[in-house]
Amino acid sequence: MPFWLKALLVVAGVFVVGSIVMSVVSWALHSLLFVAVGAAAVGVLYYGYHRFMMSIPAYRRRQLQKKRDY
Repeated sequence: MPFWLKALLVVAGVFVVGSIVMSVVSWALHSLLFVAVGAAAVGVLYYGYHRFMMSIPAYRRRQLQKKRDY
Protein backbone atom coordinates (compact mmCIF):
# COMPACT_ATOMS: atom_id res chain seq x y z
CA MET A 1 0.00 0.00 0.00
CA PRO A 2 1.47 3.38 -0.96
CA PHE A 3 2.49 5.77 1.79
CA TRP A 4 0.10 8.53 0.62
CA LEU A 5 -2.84 6.11 0.88
CA LYS A 6 -1.83 5.13 4.42
CA ALA A 7 -1.58 8.83 5.37
CA LEU A 8 -4.96 9.52 3.76
CA LEU A 9 -6.56 6.67 5.72
CA VAL A 10 -5.12 7.99 8.99
CA VAL A 11 -6.39 11.51 8.26
CA ALA A 12 -9.83 10.13 7.30
CA GLY A 13 -9.92 8.03 10.50
CA VAL A 14 -9.05 11.05 12.65
CA PHE A 15 -11.74 13.09 10.88
CA VAL A 16 -14.40 10.38 11.39
CA VAL A 17 -13.52 9.88 15.06
CA GLY A 18 -13.48 13.65 15.62
CA SER A 19 -16.88 14.09 14.01
CA ILE A 20 -18.35 11.26 16.12
CA VAL A 21 -16.94 12.76 19.33
CA MET A 22 -18.22 16.24 18.41
CA SER A 23 -21.65 14.78 17.63
CA VAL A 24 -21.86 13.06 21.03
CA VAL A 25 -20.70 16.20 22.88
CA SER A 26 -23.15 18.37 20.94
CA TRP A 27 -26.01 15.96 21.69
CA ALA A 28 -25.17 15.97 25.40
CA LEU A 29 -25.01 19.76 25.58
CA HIS A 30 -28.28 20.14 23.68
CA SER A 31 -29.92 17.64 26.02
CA LEU A 32 -28.72 19.61 29.04
CA LEU A 33 -29.98 22.81 27.44
CA PHE A 34 -33.44 21.31 26.87
CA VAL A 35 -33.56 20.03 30.46
CA ALA A 36 -32.58 23.48 31.76
CA VAL A 37 -35.22 25.21 29.61
CA GLY A 38 -37.84 22.69 30.73
CA ALA A 39 -36.95 23.17 34.40
CA ALA A 40 -37.14 26.94 34.01
CA ALA A 41 -40.55 26.66 32.32
CA VAL A 42 -41.89 24.42 35.10
CA GLY A 43 -40.53 26.84 37.71
CA VAL A 44 -42.19 29.82 36.04
CA LEU A 45 -45.50 27.96 35.75
CA TYR A 46 -45.35 26.92 39.43
CA TYR A 47 -44.50 30.46 40.52
CA GLY A 48 -47.34 31.92 38.43
CA TYR A 49 -49.83 29.34 39.69
CA HIS A 50 -48.84 29.90 43.33
CA ARG A 51 -48.98 33.67 42.94
CA PHE A 52 -52.41 33.49 41.28
CA MET A 53 -53.80 31.08 43.86
CA MET A 54 -52.52 33.21 46.75
CA SER A 55 -54.59 36.07 45.36
CA ILE A 56 -57.73 34.05 46.21
CA PRO A 57 -58.56 34.84 49.87
CA ALA A 58 -59.92 31.39 50.83
CA TYR A 59 -56.86 29.61 49.40
CA ARG A 60 -54.53 32.09 51.11
CA ARG A 61 -56.22 31.54 54.50
CA ARG A 62 -56.02 27.76 54.11
CA GLN A 63 -52.32 27.92 53.18
CA LEU A 64 -51.50 30.19 56.10
CA GLN A 65 -53.41 27.87 58.43
CA LYS A 66 -51.48 24.87 57.10
CA LYS A 67 -48.22 26.73 57.67
CA ARG A 68 -49.22 27.44 61.28
CA ASP A 69 -50.20 23.80 61.90
CA TYR A 70 -46.80 22.44 60.86
